[in-house]
Amino acid sequence: MKIALFGSTFPEYTPQAESQMIKVCEAVKQYPVELYLSDTLFYSVSRFTQDTLRPLCLLFDELPPVDLALSVGGDGTFLRTAAVVGNSDIPVLGINTGRLGFLADVNFSDLKETLHEIFTGEYEIEERSLLEIAVDEPNRALNEVAILKQDTASMLTIHTYINNDFLTSYQADGLVVATPTGSTAYSLSVGGPILVPSSPSFVLSPIAPHNLTSRPLIVQDDAKIKLRIESRSNSFLVSLDGQSQVCHVRTEIEVKKADYMLKVVKRKGHTFYETLRDKLMWGVDVRRK
Repeated sequence: MKIALFGSTFPEYTPQAESQMIKVCEAVKQYPVELYLSDTLFYSVSRFTQDTLRPLCLLFDELPPVDLALSVGGDGTFLRTAAVVGNSDIPVLGINTGRLGFLADVNFSDLKETLHEIFTGEYEIEERSLLEIAVDEPNRALNEVAILKQDTASMLTIHTYINNDFLTSYQADGLVVATPTGSTAYSLSVGGPILVPSSPSFVLSPIAPHNLTSRPLIVQDDAKIKLRIESRSNSFLVSLDGQSQVCHVRTEIEVKKADYMLKVVKRKGHTFYETLRDKLMWGVDVRRK
């Protein structure tokens, strides 16, 4: 088996992060595997860790044809891994060393047990839909596409069309178009509903709308969402999974479902509903000790 390892890059790795990266590599190398490490990640770790990792892995600057992408970090690392994997059909497994870990939902303490399940075939694959927009070139997002105001003074007016049918003109700080995967991210924080990952839907959630009747809307995932923006500053931000660029108001945004799905590795018996209970603490009564 060939595995590509991804992680966050920092100017200086913390001792804990160094230790975790070494432990991951050593755990993977207990199996008959070719382990690849991105060169940007390799050269961002300390000299001591480089010397320790060098015998364990091969380096790459472009993703090689591997059987599994292993994302070690938080949900941000998982999103960056998904962007690199793209439409290569390589499944992604997220090992959580961050905080919440909705996407990277395997705890670091369960690393060895999870790897054993991977190498014995005791795992499941979930397919997750992505969003695609065309601005300068096609861009894709696993969580959400967000339209945001560039300054803090004035709202945006976002004229919204679904399959060329006019929906409404949102007057708001912005609009989030989220996948089911992204429904537990930015969209949730602005009042959007939670969608199960297999739901063939997207959700439109306005950000701080200047209208009490503006509410999130769920649409089928085969819908084409067209957005025309008005702004006093003549510009706005388009954010894909947190990566933003400035656009002129003359730019028309079309959001649709991407033509491929991301494969996500899941442990058997670990359901989305269990993740909701664990991560959002559903059913937990803090009054009880």
